[in-house]
Amino acid sequence: MPRLLSIFLFLLFLTPSFAIAQPEPKPSATKPASKPSSAKDVTPANEEEVDDEEEEDDDDDTPSVDLSKAPFNAAQKKFLQAWEKQIRRSMPKGGPPAPVKKPRLSWRAETYTKILYQNDQSQGSISYGTPHPRGDNFTGNNGFASELTLYLDGRVSDRVEVGARIKSRFHRQWAEFYENGDLSVDAAGLPRGADGTGESLGMNHSAYIQLRGLYVRMRPPIPTVKTFHAGSSDLAMYNAWTIGKVRYIDRDNANGLFLDGTIPWGTIDYHFARIALPKLFASAGYNTGIDDPLVQNPFWTRDAAYALKLSQRPLDSLSWTAIATYLLDEEADLNDPDSLGSTNFIDKKDGRVATLPRYQNVNSTLEMQFNKSFVDSNLLLAYSFSDPDLDYVFNSVDGNQGISPIPMKRAHGYALKARTDLADPFGIGLDIRVEYFNISADWVANFGARRETDVLLTDGFVDGQVPTLNIANEFIDWNDKFYESIVGWHGATISPKLTRGALEVQGEFTFLEYNTDAQDRCTGTNITDQNGVPIASNVCPQDKAGNYYGVYPDFLFPDGMTDTDFFSYANTNDRGRDPRAVYKQNQARRTLIALLDFGYRFDVGRGLLWETKVKYIYDRDLRDLDVEGDDYAGHLIFTRTQISTQLNDEFSVRGGFRFDYWDEKARSGAVVGGRPDYPDYRTFKTNLFIDLKYQFSGVTLAWNMQWLNKDVKVTRGGSKDEVASYSFKNVVRGLGTIATSF
Repeated sequence: MPRLLSIFLFLLFLTPSFAIAQPEPKPSATKPASKPSSAKDVTPANEEEVDDEEEEDDDDDTPSVDLSKAPFNAAQKKFLQAWEKQIRRSMPKGGPPAPVKKPRLSWRAETYTKILYQNDQSQGSISYGTPHPRGDNFTGNNGFASELTLYLDGRVSDRVEVGARIKSRFHRQWAEFYENGDLSVDAAGLPRGADGTGESLGMNHSAYIQLRGLYVRMRPPIPTVKTFHAGSSDLAMYNAWTIGKVRYIDRDNANGLFLDGTIPWGTIDYHFARIALPKLFASAGYNTGIDDPLVQNPFWTRDAAYALKLSQRPLDSLSWTAIATYLLDEEADLNDPDSLGSTNFIDKKDGRVATLPRYQNVNSTLEMQFNKSFVDSNLLLAYSFSDPDLDYVFNSVDGNQGISPIPMKRAHGYALKARTDLADPFGIGLDIRVEYFNISADWVANFGARRETDVLLTDGFVDGQVPTLNIANEFIDWNDKFYESIVGWHGATISPKLTRGALEVQGEFTFLEYNTDAQDRCTGTNITDQNGVPIASNVCPQDKAGNYYGVYPDFLFPDGMTDTDFFSYANTNDRGRDPRAVYKQNQARRTLIALLDFGYRFDVGRGLLWETKVKYIYDRDLRDLDVEGDDYAGHLIFTRTQISTQLNDEFSVRGGFRFDYWDEKARSGAVVGGRPDYPDYRTFKTNLFIDLKYQFSGVTLAWNMQWLNKDVKVTRGGSKDEVASYSFKNVVRGLGTIATSF
């Protein structure tokens, strides 16, 4: 109000009738002059904006303007005083409202450019794409592609924030100089592939921007509630055994409602969530009914997973976390006359549609963590329940060549993992880690972690181990890690690590047996004779029509060591066992893993690190105990040596050599006419590699180059005569990246 009156008086002074020059008054000795504005007086981004001047007390009994010395006559003074009182009476009690915090929006961005090269004729910007039989049109090892990501972070108020991620389409290549995003199709409506128009490859080859993540997070004034989150999440708040963290390419695609809080009288943190199911993988048959021939009208937009998490730290050294998740994929009940496609013409419609669970999956874990002195222990107990409705779930064990993310039956599973880390208990620089694990054959975690996590201590067969059949070894490049399923694994690992000055030595010894061992297991391959005619089985169930059907998926290729260097879903490069293949018709298997890994840092320049790793795996499978000559014995040796150094603040280099030798007796084959036909394989692989990284002024440039050779010698029946031997010679491939963040 003082400001309004001051402006009014100033305007009066400017009018001709009151334009009388007055001397400038001196500052009062009892009231400091107003603080002048300055460029330095900028409100910080995380502070509330307030006036530079303090609001004066709006007491009606105290005039805010002294009119005694102003050049007004008595009538003018009386009018101004009356007008001021009238304005004061119209104002709300307590003066003007407090200033409201202004919303703020901040941006950040990332750019990523990838360069793939290989001396073959494949065209694309990702090495391993979709495993779908129809394939894709962006997989290949020769392509340049760039992506842009924009992150928006907004603060609506001190209790509400929002965020979003906007990203360009996946794998738009430089060579697609003009591509409008439309798919060119032939007369039958099938993709034509590359042609002379701009409509040849579809939207995934256009540089459109798409919304990849959006969320609102708030802190409502509700007792026990900390935050409520609606929208995108990476699902990292659970664990790999229940609902796993989303892999990188889908990082913000998961959406749900998430409520976090604390129960004060028990100091127990709680978390509850309802998460929309991804329609393409987290259910039976890798879909929620949208591509299932048994579902006429898929109802998938309401399918969801529900999660409850409780955690507490009752002692400084002890904490526990319990997680329970329920996955529900439901479809409309065709017996309901209101359901689309229903043949029930007897009952009356009531405007409501009943639903039935197409697939249900329950996963629960109780995890306890103990930390005291040099002891760090972890115990995990887990239970799973999987229940497909065979009236709504197509049997992909039989109908999709044995590829299914679940057994086709109601299954109860368990898992146990206990680990203890001892940090130098003897005071000699020796750490000891021990782990026991036991995962049942019927463990099912359809929404568990698919990659980018490793739940076991052992080095395993490939790079990482996850507790699900729903593994995602696709949409990755040849230098990315591969993951394998540990369903059915039962064993123990001991891993000592010795550190002495510049020397570090680590070892591992793991013994594995398998809860999936069985004879005449019903995998779908043992329910027909050689002519494809169904035959009776002691273990295969029958459907309503009396036909036997397969239960356990075998993923087509269950034998031999997985070759991740020459990997393909079509097995054209003889990659060996599918990392998802845990069930066999006949199995009696044991495995030993021994590893030695040491590194030494030389005091040269900024430090020169030399690392060498040697791993040996003995893998034995007697297969069918009634058949002589089908026993598998694998002696697998993996070696790698490398040196790395930081040349200066910006430039680092790593280079080395890998050599693998696999001697596999009766690696893969079949029993033909009652006689086993399992050839022997000997594989020799060499790999020379170099990695360069250069960082300066906010940009990171990296280049990885490999030179590979592979020789496979195949013999039969112990003979030295080679049959079907083959080689890959002088395969050169490179992957470069240019990344910025600003």
